[in-house]
Amino acid sequence: MRRLLSTLLLAATVALGAAAAKAEDAPANIRFGDVGFGFGTPFGVGLQAIADAKGFIAGEFKGTPTKVEFTYFTGTGPAINEALSNGQLDFASYGAVPNIIGKANGLDTVIVASYGGTTIFGAARPDLEIKSIADLKGKKVAIQKATIIHWGLVTALKNAGLSEKDITIVDLKNADQLAAIAAKSVDAVFGADFLLPLEDKGVAKIFYKSSDAGASGDGFGAFLVTDKFRKAYPEATQKVVTGFVKAAQWLADDKNRDEAFKIWSRAGSPIEVISKSNAGSLLGQKYNPHLDDFFTSRYQSGIAFDREQKLIRRDVDLDAWVDRSYVDNAVKSLNLQALWPDRSATGALQN
Repeated sequence: MRRLLSTLLLAATVALGAAAAKAEDAPANIRFGDVGFGFGTPFGVGLQAIADAKGFIAGEFKGTPTKVEFTYFTGTGPAINEALSNGQLDFASYGAVPNIIGKANGLDTVIVASYGGTTIFGAARPDLEIKSIADLKGKKVAIQKATIIHWGLVTALKNAGLSEKDITIVDLKNADQLAAIAAKSVDAVFGADFLLPLEDKGVAKIFYKSSDAGASGDGFGAFLVTDKFRKAYPEATQKVVTGFVKAAQWLADDKNRDEAFKIWSRAGSPIEVISKSNAGSLLGQKYNPHLDDFFTSRYQSGIAFDREQKLIRRDVDLDAWVDRSYVDNAVKSLNLQALWPDRSATGALQN
């Protein structure tokens, strides 16, 4: 009897030790990075910002000691790559061009979801006859190079039968672009919806909107995790992606559209500007988290762009970089297959 009690006590001690070890394996903090805008404390304008503001990711860890921390980088993609390189982030959401550069340069990231689309705008001086991409021939155009906006401009030029050689590109950050178009030192600028107020002020006129060219015209990017975190905390990784997908589900509900715009306005753009930027867009489609054939084809174009621009020297194995299991598990567990049918490489719905 005494031997039996000793055995039971030993078994209980081992079980308790295993449970304690499992609890200790949970991450104390999970650090997220995103592109930030605005004055004072920056904020985001995409899916991760919704997940942050509405607590979708934090909610997955309710009742646990795990804390989530969100940082919005005004230095955009290069700043996020630097933070990942320095081990300061576990997850990041940003444009394809810089995260491809990061991967090619050795960052141990893994793509776990799409972050959706970015609407790209072209704004021209009002005193010039620039009404289409074709009218940019021979003109000076300001962009920030090595960004998804840069990809958007080059893609638009190709679709219009032009190339970069037909224009003069001036590499400027966002704030400097605004000053340049106001001073008439450039003829046009390419950027996000921060350009829209220029039209109301009479400083520029909007002549191009990427979504008018269809889904393939918009910018794109991904939600990534470091491979180190994914391997150490697979369950936490799944919880994070599930929270991210819940944010996309919430955003797909049209009754939440106005609240979403209010959240994004924390990044500095007026609600009216955000509404104008998303006019005609179904947010559920724009922020589809699926890693389907359409996502793959877009990333292949991003990799090709980075190579053409000599932004990367080594190729990127997209199949090895993408792990679809987390987003697929989240979509299945939430029964959202009908919300986001798979898309072909051209963006056509497959089922």
